Amino acid sequence: MIPTSREPRRTRRRFLVVAAIVVLVLVGASVAMAAVALDRGPRLRAVTGDVSLTVSQRDLTLTLRTDQPLDSSSMEGLRIEPAAPADIDLDGASVRVRFTDLLDFDTVYRIVAPGLRSRATGATSAVEYTFTTPSNTVTVLERGGAFDRVDDTPDRVVRHDLSRGTETTLLSAPRIQEYADTPDGVVALVLAPEGGARLQTVDDAGVEAALPAPGRGDIRLLRASADAGRVGYVFTGPSADGTTEYTNTLFLTDPADDSAPRAVHGIDGMPLRTDAWFFVPGSAYLVAQAADRSLVLVDGTGVAPPRALGQLGDLRGILPGTTSVVVSSDAATSVLDLTNGSVTDVTGAPAATSTLGSLVLSPTSVLTWTGQEITRSTADGSGVLLAVAGSGERLQEVCASPSGRHLAVGSAPEAAPIDGYPARADRVGRSTRIVDAESGEIETQLSGTRPDWCA
Repeated sequence: MIPTSREPRRTRRRFLVVAAIVVLVLVGASVAMAAVALDRGPRLRAVTGDVSLTVSQRDLTLTLRTDQPLDSSSMEGLRIEPAAPADIDLDGASVRVRFTDLLDFDTVYRIVAPGLRSRATGATSAVEYTFTTPSNTVTVLERGGAFDRVDDTPDRVVRHDLSRGTETTLLSAPRIQEYADTPDGVVALVLAPEGGARLQTVDDAGVEAALPAPGRGDIRLLRASADAGRVGYVFTGPSADGTTEYTNTLFLTDPADDSAPRAVHGIDGMPLRTDAWFFVPGSAYLVAQAADRSLVLVDGTGVAPPRALGQLGDLRGILPGTTSVVVSSDAATSVLDLTNGSVTDVTGAPAATSTLGSLVLSPTSVLTWTGQEITRSTADGSGVLLAVAGSGERLQEVCASPSGRHLAVGSAPEAAPIDGYPARADRVGRSTRIVDAESGEIETQLSGTRPDWCA
């Protein structure tokens, strides 16, 4: 049968009707979604800031970024649970929380915002961010005996979780001269009795690997930084190809990269010679003392050029809980703030020529020690006896945790022999006490030497 002209018209009408319905549905859905979006309050989009540093650095900031600009009324009811001293403010679509003091170890914290209000729509929502602070840990080196021992009793690098009372052997190997904690394990300098050494790493899964060295020579002052993603050490000896001779030269290597380590260059563009250097916590930088005794700030990633800090005295270390360094001269012991270049003398601190052991905890608090006792003094001249040696033992070393809240106090039997390691030699049978820096209360006593705090 021949189709009539009415059928195409009916088909077109049906199509137009269906299309109109589809358009109406889509418009309705769009309107509904727009209404929902206008009704919805701000949501958390991202959080920036390293919560792991809240136990070791004051004034650390966490920024909670939302998907909408915030009205000032969003501050109402905003709090931290459990309570922690902090400054909280709003900046556009962000809530900034600056912790003005250190947080507790191994604790769950919640930043609670019960009524974040959109500046554009007025819609509100409740937002919460939860994080757990790290455990209080300390790593020590337990040596198996004297360096020239005839057996292969291994040395052990052991991490102690003081918050939970557990311990883990990270690495076991004969004759470990020194080691450094890495973000996911440890790196150690393992010596051979006939000479030679290797840089051995192990991650938290127990996978071992070796880091390439510049050549066959002496390695010491081994350190690692999670922030810089680098391992560093001082090397003396010929390069692998024999074309260059290095003396006390600082080298850096990336554990995640199989490429050869690179020599750090100083202000003069030459390989940097140093006998004292440290990574700066919370940054990719390190500070080193050059052969002419001047201080140099170096970008560990190699992107920024080195910066001269001046001749301020001997580099002693990093001030606990800060990014400042401690320097000591015949005239004074001082704190150099790397953020602004200011130098503050530490009242009551021994000069560089003093025979007392000393450690600066803050610009107003200093530890001094002999083989028998440790004293903490303040700027007003008052002093507190923190610890004394036990019967028949002698204090060997005192260093502070990164936060400054605890001290690692090394001691050994007075008659104990020296273990004979080529560098970082120690007395056989040394142990380490972990002490509260304020009260002197002993929290635990561990077998071993050279806690990771004591760089």
